[in-house]
Amino acid sequence: MRAPSHIQAFARDRRAGISVMTAFGLTMLIGSAAFAVDVGSLYLDRRKLQGIADAAALAAASKPGEEQAAAERIIAANCDCDIKIAALTKGTYTADVATQAEQRFVAGGASPNAVHITLVRDRPLFFGRFLTGRDDTMIRASATGARRGYAAFSLGSRVAAVHGGLPNALLSALTGSQVNLSVMDYNALAAADIDLLAFSEALRTELDAEVLTFGQTLDTQATLPQVLSALSRSTTDGRVASAIGHLADRALPRSLFPSRAIDLGPRSSSIRVDPANPVKVNALGLVRSMLLLSNANRQVDLSLASNLPGGSGIDVALLIGEPPADSPLIAVTDTNEVIVRTAQVRLKLDAKVQTPLAAVHVPVLAELGSASARISDIDCRKGSSAAVSLAVTTSPASLAIGTVDDGDFQNMQRKLDPKPAHLLRLPLASVDAEAELILSDLNEKPAVFSRRDIDDGTVKTVESSGLVAGAAKSLSDRMDLTVNILGIGLNSKALTTLVGDTVGLAGPVLDGVLEGLTGMLGVHIGEADARVNALRCGKAKLV
Repeated sequence: MRAPSHIQAFARDRRAGISVMTAFGLTMLIGSAAFAVDVGSLYLDRRKLQGIADAAALAAASKPGEEQAAAERIIAANCDCDIKIAALTKGTYTADVATQAEQRFVAGGASPNAVHITLVRDRPLFFGRFLTGRDDTMIRASATGARRGYAAFSLGSRVAAVHGGLPNALLSALTGSQVNLSVMDYNALAAADIDLLAFSEALRTELDAEVLTFGQTLDTQATLPQVLSALSRSTTDGRVASAIGHLADRALPRSLFPSRAIDLGPRSSSIRVDPANPVKVNALGLVRSMLLLSNANRQVDLSLASNLPGGSGIDVALLIGEPPADSPLIAVTDTNEVIVRTAQVRLKLDAKVQTPLAAVHVPVLAELGSASARISDIDCRKGSSAAVSLAVTTSPASLAIGTVDDGDFQNMQRKLDPKPAHLLRLPLASVDAEAELILSDLNEKPAVFSRRDIDDGTVKTVESSGLVAGAAKSLSDRMDLTVNILGIGLNSKALTTLVGDTVGLAGPVLDGVLEGLTGMLGVHIGEADARVNALRCGKAKLV
């Protein structure tokens, strides 16, 4: 069938073609322009909303406990355009490169350190309403802000009033020359704090290395006099400066790396002291740590006069183990992976007690392993009663009445295996004894510090379960005595009573020596002393 003639005529007509094409083109052009206006406007508003979401997330993360109010203040200050908070989730952010970025934020947690926020806003359409049939559309933006806080903490920081000559004897052995500090000097050191950053700055000057950061300075080899001189210059207390200066003048030029004891963590990159955010450490504890690091010999031999019956004395062999590798004594950190540990210590006390009948020899062996601590939680919420929580493990300890060879005693890799000791020797008789006391509790125990505790420098002691008061006295109560008369093992009540009573009298004195020596070294039998030296919650950042 043929098409009507007027249709064929229209198809052959080429007049006004440009006008028709222009009409169709303008329609498409106007539609595209309308689409571009709406899309561009939506994109611009989305960018503005994202900026507000970022600022709100930062504000919320910076105000723990006031997240909602902080975010609302930012929104109100930036835009009066009916922005709503669709979701505000508190959680924990872990900066772990091994974890995918979107999985590093986890909602909830005991002490949230991050906030994820989603904002929404209705935005009107201009030309798009002709295509969608809607007058407006909803746009949204999300952001996550995390707060990086850090705490400084240490172990073995108990320092009490000092009495007697034991501290001078120990410090003389550690410095390599005679030290004569007064009780007032020791008590001043025990009561004073030193800022680690001020110490790092003073040490940098001592080393003539002004271009180094504080972390690099501590990782530079220095001599003991240089370190002690820097410590004396980093305090404003005249008595403390004089006491440490006295030690510096008498210390042998032994080499050490201060970073073995101090880990500044996030503060390692600092180059200036921040008076508003110091990291305070006990002066006597810091001096002790530097002396231990420089003591390459590791064994200290002391001969102490005591108030034992008969005026006898005590010979002490003290062996200080190498501090555990990559484990400082003082750490600044924002993670629970950094662990501080005390050094392993062995003590051999040979006490001779003179009685009217004979001299009784009391050999006491003590071995203390490493106590450890780590940060288990940092809570920066306003008014929180537990700002920093530590998980502390006390040092496993073993004490014995017995003897070991010098070679076995000096080998830290070999477990002590004490043999029965001859406590009393007479021409026709002798008394042997052995006793052992083991404290081992490797379970972590909490030590919780409030902001007040941190500001006051409070030291908290964690004890092993089953801890006994008076280790040497407890050993004397546990002694297994054997009496030999003419080489025949017999029980003789008179001899056992004499030895038992004599050791019982010596027990409290030996306990005082044990407590004094281990206290000066920052370790204690069956106990761990912990301190949080600083807390800084820091500023939030987008993650």
